[in-house]
Amino acid sequence: MRTILLFIGILAIPFIGIFQNTEELIQKIRTEFRRINSNHQLKKIDLYNEEFMEYTTDGGGQLTGYFENGKLVKYVEWIGVSYGSIVIEYYLKKGKLFFAYEQENKFKSVYDSSGEWMYFDTSLPPETIFEGRYYFNNSKLIRELNKGDRISDRVFEPSKILKRVYLMTDILRKKR
Repeated sequence: MRTILLFIGILAIPFIGIFQNTEELIQKIRTEFRRINSNHQLKKIDLYNEEFMEYTTDGGGQLTGYFENGKLVKYVEWIGVSYGSIVIEYYLKKGKLFFAYEQENKFKSVYDSSGEWMYFDTSLPPETIFEGRYYFNNSKLIRELNKGDRISDRVFEPSKILKRVYLMTDILRKKR
């Protein structure tokens, strides 16, 4: 029995190191995230609809880039959809994605007396129904934290997100 426990312990040691290393990376990511968001001197540029979208949605879209010393450090993609909005914030360091925060927001549904859905109440602010936090190191997803459920069929796929980041980065740099 002791031999089995010793064997299990020896196998677990590398995983403890990996976990600690990941936790340290995440702390560094959070520190850089806070640093960028607390910098009120960032140069801002806004693009709308077809300036960055291949297909414009019914609610339109906005892409806002934030530059520090001429380098893109953050951009926010806001997409309006019939039921609310999808917002994704991307954070970059040395041109590489290190963190993404996604939010899906939904307007309140209005129903008639029989319980039949009628429309979305756009007079009220939408409610956040989904949040996703994605931590990257060297272009590899190291942690994903999700809260809530999406309405859309969007799936966060790291390879597609990295391609999109480079595309949007290029568009923002050219418009700067």
